[in-house]
Amino acid sequence: MNKKKYFIILIGIFLYVLILLGQDGLPIEETNIISGVGYDIEKKSEGIIEYILPLSINVYKLNGKISNVTLEEKGENIGEVIQNRQEKLNKKVTQGQERVVLISEKYARFGVKNIIEDRFRNVEINDMAFIAVCRGETEKYFKMKVKGYNSSAEYIEGLIESSHTHNFFSENYKLIDMYVRIDAEGKTLVLPYIEMSKEGIEIAGMTIFKEDKMVKAINLDEAKILNLLKESNVKGVVSLKRSPKEYVDFDANTGKRKVKCYKEGEKYSFVIDLNLTGNIISNEMYTDLTKDIKKRKKFEEDMAKSIEEQCYDFIKIMQNQYKIDCIDLGKEAAAKFGRRKKVDWNRVVSNAEIKVNVKVKVEAQGRGDF
Repeated sequence: MNKKKYFIILIGIFLYVLILLGQDGLPIEETNIISGVGYDIEKKSEGIIEYILPLSINVYKLNGKISNVTLEEKGENIGEVIQNRQEKLNKKVTQGQERVVLISEKYARFGVKNIIEDRFRNVEINDMAFIAVCRGETEKYFKMKVKGYNSSAEYIEGLIESSHTHNFFSENYKLIDMYVRIDAEGKTLVLPYIEMSKEGIEIAGMTIFKEDKMVKAINLDEAKILNLLKESNVKGVVSLKRSPKEYVDFDANTGKRKVKCYKEGEKYSFVIDLNLTGNIISNEMYTDLTKDIKKRKKFEEDMAKSIEEQCYDFIKIMQNQYKIDCIDLGKEAAAKFGRRKKVDWNRVVSNAEIKVNVKVKVEAQGRGDF
């Protein structure tokens, strides 16, 4: 081995030692690993609020086993909660491995601005943790035992992550996405809404925010259409039904959502183009759909018309009841006509003319009809 190789090895060893110096390394058995963080509040009286922040903590044993405990602490502010919690911990808390941040519906309606401040300022936390709003108290979700998982936080993480494969949910439900959306012009924060049922923890719909406050929870049927109008390159199943015995289920992928924006005076108008391609997964309505091109074209037209009608129904509710631009049309208008003009995009979109064009294309039909 020549001198050059010896020199490179010595430099490598030196850098390795240098990196280790000053590191506060501890065996994993001597630390508490946070897997989930909860945010909840309780109103004690007028103007007085108690903050409740449960943690889902993984405890590693010397025998290699992992147990999970839920630690809840209360205080008049988030800083006080953290201080009170430290007095009860027998091990150092390790951050950066959080899988999920769970916000109670009560807290979300109160406002999530201080959650953003708390998480964003902390350089040790995991910005890629998934985030969701839950019905009821967050502690109950972390205490729930889920078969096959070390903690319910791990299960909730997988639940939100896999939602991208159905109901046209996006992949952008992480802490870092919330940072970006909360103050972005023309964008509205929407988050998954989870609840407990007899079967366990499940996604029940979506929550819609106005600035940093949640204003509405919608069910899965509404969430599916919201996501269709809002997102690009998402997946889901849409159904065409005439009766309980006459229906077609279509497993669809959306391409790039295209939005055109026009302005005449102070009046805005938008055109949303949606293209859905996919496979028929069940057919109890059209005979000879696999063989007859005309029948297939008829199905594509009927499905497109059905989706358009559902989109218009949602837009009507959005404009007249929610009065919130929850499908991010303001972002498109701001990009075209200029940003930072102090335009109230919720008001603009609520009074705009919105047209939806849907095209459906069947790529495959499985094995065909039985």
